[in-house]
Amino acid sequence: MLHIGQRRRSGFTLIEMTIVLFIILIFLAMSVPFFTGFSSSTGLKTAEREVGTVLRTGRSYAVSRNENYDVFFNTATTPHTFKICRSAVPTVSIDKTYQLPAGVTFSATTTVTFTPNGGLASGSAASVTINSAKGSKQITVDTATGAVTMP
Repeated sequence: MLHIGQRRRSGFTLIEMTIVLFIILIFLAMSVPFFTGFSSSTGLKTAEREVGTVLRTGRSYAVSRNENYDVFFNTATTPHTFKICRSAVPTVSIDKTYQLPAGVTFSATTTVTFTPNGGLASGSAASVTINSAKGSKQITVDTATGAVTMP
């Protein structure tokens, strides 16, 4: 029962709001390390998939156009880059130059050369290693068939 001069109070006080915001900030601060670890491992997986796709595309170009095609992995740039080129004109990219995500690198400058039969040219690299703070991934290419394998 309300008496004269009394008001019905509803809502939150400033102290209650401050306590709730403080609790939310504590939870956000605790979750930051989780998300930083998540994004660096995602970069490695993304790079692995993209490199695998570019290798398969390079093989497809070699077979469909009946000439050798290179997939060139360059460690001299930052971030490291890779591209598909005709073997006859190795300095000109066919499509575009791809970049690895931040914190992800190749272990060495490598060229994978596909022949018109789909396999690798003699002396061509048969694997590419991608590294990050979260580990490394090795992508292998079968010498005879040009099949790309990602573990």
